[in-house]
Amino acid sequence: MVRFMKGKILVLLLVFVFLFASGCAEEDAGSGTDDSAASEAAVTESQENVPQENVVSDGKEHIVRLEYYNVTRPSELDILTGDTVSWWSGKRQGTYVLVSEDGLFPDQEMAYSVPYSYTFNNPGTYVFTVKDVPEMNVTIRVS
Repeated sequence: MVRFMKGKILVLLLVFVFLFASGCAEEDAGSGTDDSAASEAAVTESQENVPQENVVSDGKEHIVRLEYYNVTRPSELDILTGDTVSWWSGKRQGTYVLVSEDGLFPDQEMAYSVPYSYTFNNPGTYVFTVKDVPEMNVTIRVS
């Protein structure tokens, strides 16, 4: 009986070591890029989910991060017509609700690391806030 238990424990230990090693290998594979480059790559991959009427291939991609402690980075952004902005939530527990004060899109519930992207096709100044957190806002000027 003791020999059988030692065998089970050994197999279980080997499974944990394998899982740990495989998780570390995946993290190390991406360690050559910095966090912002990885985020921009994820934005590019996520563009498949953006409605086709909002996609303009000539524009540049910009990222706005909704972070803890009522921080939005950047809080102001100057872009060109045809550029795309992707909002990313850094809130691991719960969600933020992104609001377009100018009615460009319906309120968007932002889950952790799931971006919402919008392509600006008209010049103007647009304000976006986080519902129930008015100090979390960003002004985007499109020229």
